Amino acid sequence: MSHDLLAEISLLFSVLGQRKFLVAYSGGLDSHVLLHVMSQIPDISLRAVYIDHGLQESSLWWGRHCRGICSDLSVPFQLIPLNLQVPSGESLEAYARDKRYQAFAGLLEEGEVLLTGHHQNDQAETLLIQLMRGAGGAGLSAMPMITSFSGGHLMRPFLNFHRSALEDYAAKYQLDFVEDESNADLRYDRNYLRHQILPQLEDRWPGCYGTLARAALLQGETQRLLDGYLSEDMTSMTGSVVGTLSVKALKQCESARQRALLRLWITTSGFIAPSAKKLQHVVSDALFCSEEASPCVHWGSVEVRRFRDDLYAMEALSEHDESQSFYWDELSEDLPVESLGLSLQSSLLGGWRALAQQEEIGLTVKFRQGGESIKPSGRDKSISLKNLFQQLAVPPWMRSRMPLIYFKDDLIMVYGLCQVELD
Repeated sequence: MSHDLLAEISLLFSVLGQRKFLVAYSGGLDSHVLLHVMSQIPDISLRAVYIDHGLQESSLWWGRHCRGICSDLSVPFQLIPLNLQVPSGESLEAYARDKRYQAFAGLLEEGEVLLTGHHQNDQAETLLIQLMRGAGGAGLSAMPMITSFSGGHLMRPFLNFHRSALEDYAAKYQLDFVEDESNADLRYDRNYLRHQILPQLEDRWPGCYGTLARAALLQGETQRLLDGYLSEDMTSMTGSVVGTLSVKALKQCESARQRALLRLWITTSGFIAPSAKKLQHVVSDALFCSEEASPCVHWGSVEVRRFRDDLYAMEALSEHDESQSFYWDELSEDLPVESLGLSLQSSLLGGWRALAQQEEIGLTVKFRQGGESIKPSGRDKSISLKNLFQQLAVPPWMRSRMPLIYFKDDLIMVYGLCQVELD
């Protein structure tokens, strides 16, 4: 079996033509076998990363173990500490997974494929977990072998192999892998299925892991066909802003189609899919609210908001203190605003930068407090920011987050929106 594993994985990658890989390495059986197999394939670029969630005392030791194994295999290694603090009410598993994949996304290089050690048993467990959650076709399709990820791809090359094949390989090569004691904790759904339910199913229906994995594959094929048809519909449902959906257009669809379109729009926008309950909140709270309302439906790090006829899917807004101000004295350099994850570009200041430098003063950056007005280029008279934002359809949640730039006491620019013409 071990010879088959190495041969089949080598053949798989020779067919795909991929040559640059990042292994998600935890030190456990699955990822250790994956790392060892990949290290045997010639003429590829390979590196490994260990994500330390900081949730268990032994995680530091695991990191040292992983570093030592990678050194033995001559594989470049990186350790990323997260030191997670799981918010109250959040699922530890889901939160850790979300943060882990965010870290992977930040590490992936151009042309590189992220590899994980998920196998057939994991697929069966995932399918049953999704079934118990009442998931639809997208959830029941479980994990694809290869999928788009962070501008590149995520691949699970062991997805057609039973865990026993990995155990045989580890025994043959005498691999020294770590055992996570939390894997025996039956409080976690996946562990309960792994240790209590699936062994009984396999006793009754031998080969059930392959059967369940095949069911997930068929669900995936059905979902991809559905998504193809829905993608054609979405082209006629774009809102007034690129990336949004039109509320009016969605309301003309029957409810099942509405939910399917919303789910596809959210995932193709690069965000995790909502649960059935959260998706229903998007429909009831955002789609069918009054036009004057400013609803927000939140899950994980995702928000769906509505303004007028447009639905927005977006990263959850960060904490931001609109009372803060900055003195921009180095006008030849960009000014970072950490609370917005934004860097104000000095090149956009135009002639105001030269004037301020000539007078040897800086510019002041503030945020809306109320009552401000500006006379933008092309207008005969000043206009209040309130009216300006309404006329230009600036969503309410962005209005207090738009940097206002002052020359002395005069508002000269709403960054990214308009500025005063310099005489």
